Amino acid sequence: MNLPTSFKRSTMHHLINKVITSDMQPASKEITFNFRTLNFIEPAGVTILSNLFEWLLRRDVSVAIENPDNFPNNPKHCLKYLDDSMLFKKYIGSTLSDSPAVRSTTIPIQSVAYSSSYKWLENDFTPWLSRQLGINKESLANISISFGEIFNNIRDHAEENIGCIFAQCYPNKNQLMIAISDFGVGIPYAIRTVYPSLTDEEAIVSALEEGFSSKSTPKNRGAGLQTLLQNVVVNNGGELHIRSFYGTITAHRNKTNGYVVNSKQQSNRYPGTFIEIVLDTNNFENIDEEEFEWDF
Repeated sequence: MNLPTSFKRSTMHHLINKVITSDMQPASKEITFNFRTLNFIEPAGVTILSNLFEWLLRRDVSVAIENPDNFPNNPKHCLKYLDDSMLFKKYIGSTLSDSPAVRSTTIPIQSVAYSSSYKWLENDFTPWLSRQLGINKESLANISISFGEIFNNIRDHAEENIGCIFAQCYPNKNQLMIAISDFGVGIPYAIRTVYPSLTDEEAIVSALEEGFSSKSTPKNRGAGLQTLLQNVVVNNGGELHIRSFYGTITAHRNKTNGYVVNSKQQSNRYPGTFIEIVLDTNNFENIDEEEFEWDF
């Protein structure tokens, strides 16, 4: 299976459609991923690769890779970036180079089960984000709540309750990009248990509405993905992209400090839910710990 030359959310279907059949089965019991075609990759591509490997290995598919002949002699190649993310060590059992090292601007690729998601957010993700932004953890409370909502979504809509996540900080762009993926029944399937006539596109838009939740715990009942929209787009001025089955939405802040959601019904299916978040690192403020109080 050839990887896209540039692997990001807009090109992910070139690979997914070759690996997963229309009835959600592996295309083969032995799949070799050709990395020789890959020249560039974003966090979205890393997360989707992780999700594909995770999904295939759980179905006893033999996974192998082909890497470029000039690696590791060319340390700038994007495979070095993937090797440093620990993708190959996690799924192939060994690294490609002798001395890979997780980069300070990234977190190691993670597959996080819902049952351990809050522990991972508290002990791993939030401290890493705090270091990237140079602010205390208390200042990230709303963002942490938003990611908790993402894992609630995985719990509600994924078959295996596992999400793959990867993040990269871009200091020169003042951006932080986070990609999360799960392969499951997807948001539209769950939403249509309440509103059966909605298209995939309409279902995702409904999931963003305040107070809407097709399935939730008493702790977060009615919060839905609107919490994510509020904290990422309205409060931070970042961007939110959600893709599930044939539906997709992109949200950004408008000039009146509200938000605009653009939705579309795609021709290619995403076999679950993919979320990409772009945060503006300039729009975080440090909260004095003495002024911070939990609202129970």
